[in-house]
Amino acid sequence: MNARAARHAFVAASVAAALVAASGASRAESAKKFTDGVYGRFDGDLDLSLAAGGAAVRGGSGAVAALRASFLQTAGFYATYTDAFGSATTAAPRTFALGVGLRPLFLPRWARDLQRGPAILDLTIDAFSLDLGVVWAAAPRAGFSGSPGLELALGTEVPLLGRAAGPWIGVRGALRWTSSELAGTNDSSHAIGPTLFVTFAWHFMANVHLVDVGDRIGR
Repeated sequence: MNARAARHAFVAASVAAALVAASGASRAESAKKFTDGVYGRFDGDLDLSLAAGGAAVRGGSGAVAALRASFLQTAGFYATYTDAFGSATTAAPRTFALGVGLRPLFLPRWARDLQRGPAILDLTIDAFSLDLGVVWAAAPRAGFSGSPGLELALGTEVPLLGRAAGPWIGVRGALRWTSSELAGTNDSSHAIGPTLFVTFAWHFMANVHLVDVGDRIGR
């Protein structure tokens, strides 16, 4: 093989190697951009989250602790407890709420192939929550007593790692009425008022087999 033929062979080999490398990079980039739109939400059928943070209400502020459980991150229940630690003036010093929550966007958006990324955006949109519950307000220097009031809330969460399990930052706004307000007696000593919650939560995916309960294992 003369020098000219060797150069042609080298050029051809270089071009082939470049094409193979470009094809591999293209496939890697496509794989990187691909998303199934689930982000680990089907790793378990129950999403459990524990949260803590701050609660702000007119006439007082304090801390909040919350527990939430959602079936397929769609529907479930929640519980919250707030404590003003003696700083409340006109607001109730402590409250406890229990209710049901609905996250209606995840399954319809996933079924329509609208989960296109980025993961943080998809998960934040799907975390939009509608809550309805009952709330008890503690009287000053007293415990929880009397009939519960009503709570209506909207909120969402932002996943810090772009997946279902792990840390999330949440924002939630609630309209809350005590039983006396609902009855029209307007007892200001038990008033709660609109409340804003900002929380840090950790989500766990648990498989409790709610979907396949009662199914028999084929042998």
